[in-house]
Amino acid sequence: MIEYVTPYFRPPSEAKSFILQATIGCSHNQCTYCGMYRKDEQKFRVRPMEEIIEIIDSASEHGEIKDRVFIADGNALVLAQKKLVEIIAYLKEKSPWVERVRMYANVGDILRKGVDNLKELKALGLDMVYIGFESGDDVVLERIKKGAGFDETVKASRILKEAGVMNSAMVLLGMGGVERSAEHAEATGKLLTACDPEYVGALSLQVRPGAPLYDEWERGEFVLPDKFRMIKELEILVDNTTLTDGYFFSNHISNYLPIKAKFPADKERVLSQIRAVIASGDESLLRPDYYRDVINQY
Repeated sequence: MIEYVTPYFRPPSEAKSFILQATIGCSHNQCTYCGMYRKDEQKFRVRPMEEIIEIIDSASEHGEIKDRVFIADGNALVLAQKKLVEIIAYLKEKSPWVERVRMYANVGDILRKGVDNLKELKALGLDMVYIGFESGDDVVLERIKKGAGFDETVKASRILKEAGVMNSAMVLLGMGGVERSAEHAEATGKLLTACDPEYVGALSLQVRPGAPLYDEWERGEFVLPDKFRMIKELEILVDNTTLTDGYFFSNHISNYLPIKAKFPADKERVLSQIRAVIASGDESLLRPDYYRDVINQY
């Protein structure tokens, strides 16, 4: 039996999905805030097809594959088109009841794939990818070595729309530090508006050992905004975000103020809620800090 390299990660919404670890680690793995794939054993590599087939065969025989599959690790869309098609086709052959396939992707992966390749994957069952936008501020994006700026992210999002693949965008409150808090929040809202994803997940940055940003934080070169500054960023972000028909969540356990909303219908209600909390200055209205202390990274 093929063993998975751990830890591996998946979005919270994929909790009921079968995890197919077709790649190990992240092909970029330069983002300064991320400590997810820093261990030696997580160095990026692609599993041989025979191992992937063995994983699928074993899981199918034991009834582990239901209707949802998440292809891991960090950005499985980096796989060559021929191999990715082969993987999903074999998966559907062995488990024809699979209704949806999802994975992490980065902007560069999407730009390289292009519309036609993504349409081919969509026809096989890929209905959504999860992308870490993190910020819309090009200054912040360069500092954190994200590997893509505002314009590239908008282009990639338009490719997804044309291909019919849903976009679940993740952004990080606090990513600009105290220094660029307002600029980060405003630019990120504008990026979301330009990209118009079907889903937005706003998380709050946690500075973790193992990530290069942690060393910056220890040296005093990066200052994380406090909880009410994080909520202020959420207000600025929401105020600058216009979605045609999208869900906006800040209910991840890293966040001090959980929100579930459908935009545009709920936008003004959400803004009123956030502003009332800020005006109150009442910490009892926020999630306690220990929630953030026990969380696993997304």
